[in-house]
Amino acid sequence: MCACAAVSLVLAFCGTVFGAVSEGQFSVSPMIGGYTYYGSGQHLETAPMYSLKGGYSFTDNIGVEAGLDYSITNSTLVTDKKVAIFKYGVEGLYHFMPDGNFVPFLAVGLGGYNLSGPSALVSRKEMGFMDYGGGVKYFINDSLALRADVRHILANAGAFEYTLGVTIPFGGAKGVAKPVSAPAAPKPGTGKPQEKVAQEVPVKKPAEEQPVQKTAPPSAIPAIPEETPAPPQSAAKAAEVPAVKAMPAPAVVTPTEVVDSISNMQLVSIPSACYTMGDPSDKTLAAHEVCLGAFSISKFEITREQFQRFVESSNYVTDAEKHGGCYTITAGKEVLNPAATWKNPDFYQSRKDPVVCVSWNDAQAYTAWLSSSSEKKYRLPTEAEWEFAARSGGKQEKYAGTNNDADLYRFANFCDMKCIYEWKDPSQNDGYWSTAPVGKYIPNGFGLYDMSGNVAEWMQDYFADDYYANSPKMNPKGPSAGTGHSVRGGSWRSQKNALSTTNRSSAETSNAFDNIGFRVCREP
Repeated sequence: MCACAAVSLVLAFCGTVFGAVSEGQFSVSPMIGGYTYYGSGQHLETAPMYSLKGGYSFTDNIGVEAGLDYSITNSTLVTDKKVAIFKYGVEGLYHFMPDGNFVPFLAVGLGGYNLSGPSALVSRKEMGFMDYGGGVKYFINDSLALRADVRHILANAGAFEYTLGVTIPFGGAKGVAKPVSAPAAPKPGTGKPQEKVAQEVPVKKPAEEQPVQKTAPPSAIPAIPEETPAPPQSAAKAAEVPAVKAMPAPAVVTPTEVVDSISNMQLVSIPSACYTMGDPSDKTLAAHEVCLGAFSISKFEITREQFQRFVESSNYVTDAEKHGGCYTITAGKEVLNPAATWKNPDFYQSRKDPVVCVSWNDAQAYTAWLSSSSEKKYRLPTEAEWEFAARSGGKQEKYAGTNNDADLYRFANFCDMKCIYEWKDPSQNDGYWSTAPVGKYIPNGFGLYDMSGNVAEWMQDYFADDYYANSPKMNPKGPSAGTGHSVRGGSWRSQKNALSTTNRSSAETSNAFDNIGFRVCREP
């Protein structure tokens, strides 16, 4: 009765939640239950038992558990009133419906018994066994599941085993545990409402930001050389002769993979080239010719492991830790979550997942530290560099690596069937409902991973809606001032359209979000 009441209270207070078994997940399961022995040869009475199991999931469905059980029972023999039993073994598990709260499973295993009692009949008696059975896990959230098991044990001391307990999962591809409704936020730069579109980049928070002087990059950040801007094209002339028709096809560019010998950063080195930046079908993304100098860009988004190395080396404290948390989605709205930081963004991340809940200021601090420690000039990418690299050298790619909507799940982590938001795409399954470890998907033509999806990425540029129409040709680096910085690439909680290589938006400089991270560029 007490156990039932406790379970009822937990379920009542947790509300609607989400959890699952997932690939790469470890688990610990403490349980209590009993053994009921049968047969005429073992002389043992039904008794309580205590169990501890440790597990690992090779896939969402298939896993393994090792366990140790302990029980003290009575023997029907006069000489053996107390018998201690140790049972140890390994089982293979097959989980049905691993993506849901309610996960039934089958189990088959083998192991051994050790019986210890006062008489020679059972003292230090050992025997092997085989068992089979099943059970069910009910996930209260992504960090705790209720569990019930039953097994048939085949041995000299054959028995039925039944247990109740909890499973505590950690690792694997777990995500946030709260279903929410879609936010109705305008897409920055267009003025059009986003219906059921994930907030892969946040709405600007106007009141919280300081004047632009406070958000200027640190002096340690290498600056891009000043360029003389090309004269802006008049609107009439632009409408008369579409700019894209005058733009040459991008030259064939061959990137080279390199590794920074000091920082061990994996980079793709890209030679100087020109291409048509923007989207001729979208007036806010006016197509225009851009020429870039040579640069290198990190092959992967910066991971938690890499960011942790920086924090530990420099004793750096992020904006989210100093100023009240990180923005997450709750009940359909992007709100400041005071408990969320890069260390704990309100969902599980492995050390190889891209770091999130970092502001533009935090990304700048990382690049300054990286520049100092590696003796190379690192910074964030400009929008022009990022788009050229994402489009595999300026090609007309809708997403980084593909133009095909139907197989986007092979190239990107976005709000697919595993996503917990109502705008999810139930026709595709990229395997993750929050961030994925970097490098899990097919790279684009330049060998760059996650340019579309996983996390949106901070750019070096200040943001302006009309910048594409007024951009200089040579090495454009964005407006000279602003209150926020550009963000590109879409994220794990985005709809597909936000993952396009030309989609752009902005976020306030000192704010941090659970779906924005960054990658870095290195100058020659």
